[in-house]
Amino acid sequence: MKDMTLQQAQAEAVRRWGSAGTVTFRAPRVGRLERGRLARYSCTVGNGLIGSAYSIEGQGHTWREAFSDARPR
Repeated sequence: MKDMTLQQAQAEAVRRWGSAGTVTFRAPRVGRLERGRLARYSCTVGNGLIGSAYSIEGQGHTWREAFSDARPR
């Protein structure tokens, strides 16, 4: 299955969480290999309430992984 484009990911975030839905893409750093749950993933999605008790955030190497990871914290 092909991954989403940035525009498709933004549309999915708005569909899930309304106008506050956010997506962030970080380009991977060359020559740096980070592993594990705390590694910097390329794609981050959320409901815009990051840090609050009601925040939902997901991250992954693809947009689909990030949306799959998204769950209430």
